[in-house]
Order: sequence, then C-alpha cells, then structure tokens
Amino acid sequence: MTHKTPEFEALNELSARVGADPAWVQAAGGNTSIKEDGILWIKASGLWLMHARQQEIMVPVALDALLGALERADPLAEQAQHFVVEELNPSGLRPSIETTVHALMPQKVVVHVHCVETIALAVAEDAERLIHERLSGFRHAFIPYIRPGLPLARAIAASLGEDTDVVVLGNHGLVVAADTVAAAELLLEKVTAALVTRPRLAPPADLVALEHLALNSNYQLPEDPALQGLGTDPA
Repeated sequence: MTHKTPEFEALNELSARVGADPAWVQAAGGNTSIKEDGILWIKASGLWLMHARQQEIMVPVALDALLGALERADPLAEQAQHFVVEELNPSGLRPSIETTVHALMPQKVVVHVHCVETIALAVAEDAERLIHERLSGFRHAFIPYIRPGLPLARAIAASLGEDTDVVVLGNHGLVVAADTVAAAELLLEKVTAALVTRPRLAPPADLVALEHLALNSNYQLPEDPALQGLGTDPA
C-alpha cells in the first residue's frame, strides 16, 4: 500500500497511541478511520491499533458504494469486505464489522474506542440519563445497545444530527469524529474527561495481616494496592 498522506500518517500515530492505552482500547478492540478521495480507510478486523506504526492495519473501502448499500438497506452492507478496493489491498485485509458506523459519520476522521470510563456509565440501567448529563456541552447521541453491523448502522443513522460528532453506544463504547486527526484526538480527550467516574474510597486493607496469611502459600498480594478495595469496600 502506498497511501501515505500526512493526515493518514497522523491517524496511524494516533491509532498507535490510543491502542496502547488500556483505558481506551483492549487487545484488538476499537478502530479508527479516515476518508480520503472517496475511500474509507479503516482498521482491519483482528489487527491491533497499537501496531499501526509497525504494520499496515488499514483496509480501503469504497465509501459511496457502501453508503448506497446502506441507503438501500442492502444486506451486503453488513459485510464491508464486498466494498474493499482490492487493488489497494494487496495484503487481503478485511474491514471491521463496524465499518458502517464509520461510513455514516460525515466527518473525515472517526475514532471508536472501548473506553473504560464510557462503558462504566453505558452499562448502567439509567445510562442514557447519565450520559446526557455528563455530555450536555457536546453534540452527542446515545444509542442503546444493538448488535454491531446493519442494525447498529440503522440506529445511528436515525439518531445523528447534522453536527453530531460524539456517539455513545450502550454497553459498547464511544465514537468521536472530526475533520482532522488533531481535532479528533482533542475531542476524544475532552469527552473521556467529562465521563470520568470518581471511585469510592474504600477502607484500607490490613496488609501486614494479609502478608502473614499469604506466607508459605501460593497466594500473593496484588502489585496494585488499590485492588484491595474490592475486598474492603462494603458495597
């Protein structure tokens, strides 16, 4: 692949940074994309964002053809591999099932993460209220959980306003979009900061007693003392 525009390279840099932060992305989860010259470049299925500097992780998809299939509710739209630009994909990469989400966002750059702070709220029974309260200053939409693919794409299409650039997916994660990579990164940081949940302060553990109990056993204390809160927090 020879597609190396400055913004494309900037997206690879952002992808690697985001993918290396477990608060945003875990393992091969999450995806990023950029729209250039009628092509949607999106992270390939099964690859890791954190490897964006070391290997080709982006697969090219014909944007107008995919959007047309979505508008017709064509079942093929759920299988984005049918819209891959093969001559630009010598490695035979396959696009994510969430490609339709990226295609529907009109902005040039889209970043989808499984943000821990977002999911901590998005799994709550009153997730929609919590999200709307925290993101009242953002142009956002909340989508209750729905299966990724065509059902999710339809739900997002029905919920997007003209300037919506933040989408929270119930039980799932966060999508932000902007017209530059730098703006998308800034928006991601602002949104996740707005969604931060302050943990309860748990009573301290008796580490001396625990170390004594663990002596001459196969047990050991965790490296992160904050984990003791799982045992000492009454809730």
